[in-house]
Amino acid sequence: MGTQRLWAGLVLLASTLGALTAQASLYWNHGVRGSTPSVCFVGNALTARPARVQQVLDYIHDFERAANIRFNYLGTCPAPIVLSNGDDWHGGDIRVVIPGTSVPFTGMVPGNGCPMFLDGNGVYTGENNGWGSWSNPPDELTQNRACRYNLKLGDDADASGVPWRDHTLHEFGHALGLSHEHARDDVDYGLCTASGYGGGASSGHMTPYDRYSVMHYEFLSCGIHGNYGHAGLSTWDQLGLHILYPEPVRVAEMVGRTVIRTTEPLNLTSAWGARGATLSVVASGFSWKLSGITYSASSGFSTWLGAGTYPLQFSHSDFLGRTYSYSGTVKVLSPADYAKQIVTPVAARTLLL
Repeated sequence: MGTQRLWAGLVLLASTLGALTAQASLYWNHGVRGSTPSVCFVGNALTARPARVQQVLDYIHDFERAANIRFNYLGTCPAPIVLSNGDDWHGGDIRVVIPGTSVPFTGMVPGNGCPMFLDGNGVYTGENNGWGSWSNPPDELTQNRACRYNLKLGDDADASGVPWRDHTLHEFGHALGLSHEHARDDVDYGLCTASGYGGGASSGHMTPYDRYSVMHYEFLSCGIHGNYGHAGLSTWDQLGLHILYPEPVRVAEMVGRTVIRTTEPLNLTSAWGARGATLSVVASGFSWKLSGITYSASSGFSTWLGAGTYPLQFSHSDFLGRTYSYSGTVKVLSPADYAKQIVTPVAARTLLL
């Protein structure tokens, strides 16, 4: 199917379960999962295709290295519970089907009461007849509990027969809340006029447009490998995941030195911004305080201080309503004291290294 080899993403259902207004780029406007989503494989995948299962598990460790995500691997998906209305209830947050197993890879998604790919009259639309891959976003977990699987992952492979790393990361990226990068309205076209490159998504851009994202479709005529490559998560993919899945103790991250001389200004700024995040989208409510006095309500500030030790508080919120804070100190030394307390001890330790 050329640049459309990977049909990734279901037609978004009407209910967004209170999702916020961010739409495109890295955030799918369909929420995030808990930090320990469970993953399982349907049918006899573990015995019929153990190498492929292990490869998928190896690939998705990239998410764990990038953010506060720890997959809870269940192995084979548990048998469904039959509810009082006759519908199935399938355990496992991310339930994966791969080809060549006991569960059909095309056609209606199995499961009594499964609503996927059915029209308003409950008739199957045929939309899952192809071999392309797709994944449910986080907030469709509840409504699709009756479905045996909610992530379909094909075996597309490079010339050597190795399935693309980025293909797996792309589909699991959707499952974690990431959207199609190539659908943004601010793509850098350059000389590229490929069909499907660029879109109308105009808000919710967590970072600048990223042609190296695993969430990008492949456009070889534009030099973009996207979901058909082995590069893994891009720098901005990792930043987006870090923002979506923060540590349990949410620390307001900053860049800058907090031990300085009286002859230089104090310069501090948001680490998210320094890493390339679009702060107008992902963060707000910045507050920088020294000794209880507010010095700035923006993403950073610069000021001159006299010698002394100053309590520092830095806080902000993110676009999902979570708050972050940091408390520490700023120490301002005379040039002589700085040399004595900082430069000389550091130099001595450097010699030992």
